[in-house]
Amino acid sequence: MSWKRIAGLSFVTAPLSVLVGWASMRLGGTGGQEPGWTLAHIAWVVNNVMYAIVCVELYRRARDTTPGGRTLATGTLIAGVIGAGCLLIQMVIDLVVGFSTDNRTDMRALSGQIHALPGVQPAVYDVGPALLFLALVVQAIHLATQGRATALFATLVTVAVLVNGAELLVEIPLRLAQAGSALILWLAFLPVGRELLRRGPSDPTTWRTLAGWSLILAPVGQIGGWTFMRFGGNEGVEPWSTIAHSVWLIGFVLLAVACVELFRRVRSHGAGQILARVSLAVALISVAASIAEMLVDLYVLSATDDHAQLKALDQQIRGIPGAEPILYGFGTQLVYLGFLALIIQLAILKRISTTTLALVLATLVLFVSYEVLDGPSRQALMPFAVLCMWLALAPLGWRLLKPSTSPTTTSRTSSTPPSPPAASTTTAPPGS
Repeated sequence: MSWKRIAGLSFVTAPLSVLVGWASMRLGGTGGQEPGWTLAHIAWVVNNVMYAIVCVELYRRARDTTPGGRTLATGTLIAGVIGAGCLLIQMVIDLVVGFSTDNRTDMRALSGQIHALPGVQPAVYDVGPALLFLALVVQAIHLATQGRATALFATLVTVAVLVNGAELLVEIPLRLAQAGSALILWLAFLPVGRELLRRGPSDPTTWRTLAGWSLILAPVGQIGGWTFMRFGGNEGVEPWSTIAHSVWLIGFVLLAVACVELFRRVRSHGAGQILARVSLAVALISVAASIAEMLVDLYVLSATDDHAQLKALDQQIRGIPGAEPILYGFGTQLVYLGFLALIIQLAILKRISTTTLALVLATLVLFVSYEVLDGPSRQALMPFAVLCMWLALAPLGWRLLKPSTSPTTTSRTSSTPPSPPAASTTTAPPGS
């Protein structure tokens, strides 16, 4: 993935991750209730990394040639990255405190001990984080004065920071200033992010490598997690249960990339393309639900000390409206529907073999049987299901990992200068 694409995604999603954290933390009560408190801090960890990337991209855009301008750009970059780093440390400390304590009283006591350490309060909680927002304002104004950013961009960034700082002067219910500031900042960042994503150069080699390994390793992630869980029995014991869920988490990310690659291969028109987009959307939404399930399970494992506490917290989370069907029911199983629809389209278009289609159908039959059946005998279906899935996807992945230009083509083109029409006809289509 190119820098422009990474920076573009950071501009678009950094303020949104603040909103996600705010909603998870505040809508469950002003003090933050579990699991919202932990989910909020995880979202803010991601946000702080993205803010550092935003500061780097704003510095790259400045390109000021004057000594004073270079000093200002460099100084604000350093301040912004330090500020983002301080906020990141703050979130990590809060997560460690949350995982290390069983109740709110113990949490406050341990947090107080950390705050009392020399330099922690000013660096991590007071002055340090303020550097990030001060740097964003200075960078925005600097770019606007150079004509490299609009006055509206600088104004919105400044207003967003002032709104966020208003909480230091006025007590606002549910910290609504934080949500309002994030929305304003998103309005400022969105055009920049869209420009970066639109202009970001595609790197077919990078994508082919990522998609190729995803097609090969996605099934391996599924069987790997299943194997680690079996080490401790069907219920799983530590550390194997945590390892299993971590492997599954990686496997689901790889499966999402594999689904995108299958969609890229469809290349249809009209109703066929609409069907492909719907199928991809269904698959990705379902994969996102599976990833959320893994994150929730990892949280439950880390937040409990014994099996009884684990069961109690798990039931509490399942009792949240919508959590059971989305995270543990049809929400995580719809990926099969989207995945199958893409495979059938590719088979109809003759872009995959009937053998691949048959293997995918066998995979889905075995997976559905695994979900429907009960008892220890169902576990025997999982290795066969994953094997069929791997036999279907791995050859597609290997072909992506092969060099796009064959040796015969290279030798022929090196000896005979190709004409423009010949060059265009020998170009392999993406994902071939």
